[in-house]
Amino acid sequence: MKGRTILLAALLAVSLIASAVFATFWILSQPVPDTVGTDSLDQAAAASLPHPSEDDAGPSEGHIQVKLYVLASSGQELATANEVIPLETSLQLQAKRVVELLLERSQTIPRGVVLRELFITSQGVAYLDLSREVVANHPGGSSAEELTVFSLTNTLVANFPAVKMVKILVEGREVQTLAGHLDLTVPYGRAPRYLQPESERQETQNEAG
Repeated sequence: MKGRTILLAALLAVSLIASAVFATFWILSQPVPDTVGTDSLDQAAAASLPHPSEDDAGPSEGHIQVKLYVLASSGQELATANEVIPLETSLQLQAKRVVELLLERSQTIPRGVVLRELFITSQGVAYLDLSREVVANHPGGSSAEELTVFSLTNTLVANFPAVKMVKILVEGREVQTLAGHLDLTVPYGRAPRYLQPESERQETQNEAG
């Protein structure tokens, strides 16, 4: 009886071992499911990210508003014109874009004038190098000369706090004057009060009071 029990236990153990071996080989023989490629994962991740629509970007994104000092309708003083221009990567490049726009838009500037170069020193002096037309095509007269000079200086000083004064050059050289009235061997800052736009004259008067 005891021997029979041992035999049955041995047969049961062999049967269990055989079943385990069979199951292992069956699992290993099954095909491995395809994995998702890297590109597919990247695409899936990208699709899950929020994408801003054109409506999300405000009209001023990547742009700044600047103030140009142009000729007033009276022809005797400056007026302001607000413009929106692209935001540049440096102060010097931004200042160039503003001056170029002023040369195109303002009647205070003689026709044909081109900005040759502009650079700003660490002391806050902007050197503005203009083409020879600023002298050759200037109409003359003390008032016209003041409007030309101060439309340039006021535009730079008002828009860029780093600029305190502006030195005007012509063809890379210092000149005595544009039309015989203002001394251009020295730099200039903001326009005198009598040339400022009416709104700014009122602000200055209120501040003084």
